[in-house]
Amino acid sequence: MSRRVRVLLGLGASVLLAVSSEAEERHPAAPGSGRVVVVPVNLAVRAAPEVEPGIEPVWRALLDFFASEGQPPIALDHADARALWSEVMTEARKQQGAPNLYAGYAQFARRVGEQAEFDSIVFPTLVLHSARVAGRSASWDGVHRQVEIPGQFNESIDTYRDGKIWLTRDGGKGEIAAASLHIAVLSPRGELRYEGTGGLVLLQDLIVPQKHKEKEVELTAVMRKDPFAAPDQLREGIGAAFREWPSASASIAH
Repeated sequence: MSRRVRVLLGLGASVLLAVSSEAEERHPAAPGSGRVVVVPVNLAVRAAPEVEPGIEPVWRALLDFFASEGQPPIALDHADARALWSEVMTEARKQQGAPNLYAGYAQFARRVGEQAEFDSIVFPTLVLHSARVAGRSASWDGVHRQVEIPGQFNESIDTYRDGKIWLTRDGGKGEIAAASLHIAVLSPRGELRYEGTGGLVLLQDLIVPQKHKEKEVELTAVMRKDPFAAPDQLREGIGAAFREWPSASASIAH
């Protein structure tokens, strides 16, 4: 028997979503003209431990991103969505042996389309990426974040090693861990309409170890305690993931 999923408007009965006209002005129009279904974050791909704490806050931020008084997003119940995904993958293994992720997305979209009317369904996935540090800024996947770098920038450090952060006259140089959001947007028929990736938050801070050579200051990266507690950065990162959204909408309309 085909499994059904509960569809919830906004964040559902357990969590209330505040919607305002300001939200409508802040967010772009959805592809097409109908309602958007938001699938639970990392439904199909297991989240790395470093980004797992971001699943719930990013889920909330995504629903806020699509907030609209006229067309509130549809949120799938987490437990039902996981059960339906498992069912879809089991069927795919019987037919294909090794199911393709996007084929699973397509079948999942069609199954949800049998139960609810919508224009697009969004599959969000948190991924672990590297952000390149240059001076006092880190850049990755369409965003820039300020980096607090301890120490004095009054001496030149010529030595540079892969995987390390070094001080120079201009600041820091190297890479630190960051979280990004990958999104795949499909139609109710399972057609892939759009893909994008946007940087969310830095996962590490830089510190100077207590023991270091006087003329060669190596910085150490340590995990931040609550990196996803930055709603403004989450909104910006989601926007970066959808930065080509208007052109995608135009292509769908034609």
